Amino acid sequence: MTGGSGAAGGGDAPRGDLFAEMRRIKDASQLSYNRLADKTHYSRSSWERFLNGKQVPTRVAVEEFAAAAGADPEPLLALLELAVVREEAPADEPAARTAERPRPAAGPSAAPAPAPGAPEPEQPEQATPVRRFAWSRILRAAAGVLAGALLGSLLTVFLTEPAGAGTTARGSTAGATGSPAAASAQARPSGPVKVGCKSDTCMRREPQAEDCQWDAVTVRQTFLRGMSIQLRYSEACQAVWGRVENGNIGDTVRIMDKRSSSDEATIRMEHDTYTRMLAVTPDATWETITICGAIPSQKEQECSPLGEIKP
Repeated sequence: MTGGSGAAGGGDAPRGDLFAEMRRIKDASQLSYNRLADKTHYSRSSWERFLNGKQVPTRVAVEEFAAAAGADPEPLLALLELAVVREEAPADEPAARTAERPRPAAGPSAAPAPAPGAPEPEQPEQATPVRRFAWSRILRAAAGVLAGALLGSLLTVFLTEPAGAGTTARGSTAGATGSPAAASAQARPSGPVKVGCKSDTCMRREPQAEDCQWDAVTVRQTFLRGMSIQLRYSEACQAVWGRVENGNIGDTVRIMDKRSSSDEATIRMEHDTYTRMLAVTPDATWETITICGAIPSQKEQECSPLGEIKP
């Protein structure tokens, strides 16, 4: 779902309300763009577009955003539906006006003109069903927004840091500036992570389907023409997968372990994608995994550790 050409923050009221509410929840939950990318299937650049009003997020993106922030998704989904209905409304109005315009009679069969002073016959209101349908959708979406208003206010209280805790958190962040390991540690959940697979049972499974993304960290990263090539590792799942960001359609990412098991993914839309998982074990840790990103249109490839993945 793509956004319009309005200014950042949303061009009209429904879109503006959606972007403002998402930014409020992001600030209250202290989620950075990098942490949102770690916790969801969307990249940092995608979240910058969603939260700056440059693009209307998809329903899946809103649901993942709410899950990452620990928020109720229903108020946000109601705002999203209201924004979508508002965008579709101008397309309904021309059809309604066309339906209201009477067609001229043709040839000799045309009805005689009304006598001077006689009242003109009323035209049937053919556009009424169209307008009723559009407004019924708007009213349903508005009802959802009003119902979630109180929940949204309460959510702010629960997500805001307790007094005194902010000093410790900010101090820790300041001390970790420039340290990827510290930044990754902050992205981890505070409690134990319940996952759907572990080690060999994760082979070639989707990381998000098994909840492996919640404690995942980027353990290796390299770049190719601005494309970020990352090896992601979940300690809870004992598994790794490859991810690329800021690429183009057709660019690929591939991972392979020392047993020659491999998996590959190609960017089909937007600018990022990820592979399925490979298992790691005590005698074959994530350090033994090779990850490569490739730009076929340029016939270029970058691997980490250095060297090509052999078929």
